[in-house]
Amino acid sequence: MKDRAIQFEKLGRSRTFFIYNEDEDEFQILAYFTLAIQVLKIPEDKLSGRKAKLLDGFSSKIKGDKITEFPSILIGQLGKNEMYQDKISGEEALEYCLATILEGQVRLGGRIIMLECKNIPYLIDLYEKFGFKVLEKDYEKDELLQMIKILNEDEIIETKEWGPVL
Repeated sequence: MKDRAIQFEKLGRSRTFFIYNEDEDEFQILAYFTLAIQVLKIPEDKLSGRKAKLLDGFSSKIKGDKITEFPSILIGQLGKNEMYQDKISGEEALEYCLATILEGQVRLGGRIIMLECKNIPYLIDLYEKFGFKVLEKDYEKDELLQMIKILNEDEIIETKEWGPVL
């Protein structure tokens, strides 16, 4: 995983972030997460017009064709360092991750956050607590579940001041 993360960083495909303990003399990475831009693709036959509009936020069609691809922010990895498991909870790690996403959202926009996870009840419960929902589709045995969170208007950060225009 480490080699892939470095390669993806160099290629600009993703960014990996570390959550570390500033209070200790020794540098301790408590948790990490990886973020990337991803296209959420939903087969047209699995997508109603209402659901397409909900995902797009504006319309269900472009030039008469149903929208089936949606820009999203992918949480590619989220994990805790086993050496320091008692120093950070999964909830805290996810809170840091979501705060980082919202910082980027200020400059880039975006309203869908997606992730993939194993079909393990405590993981699903954790993500559902933060507003993620399992994407309804036919999953193969042992296939990772796709979960999405659509940011509400009150979660989307609006900037009141304009920066320099290039």
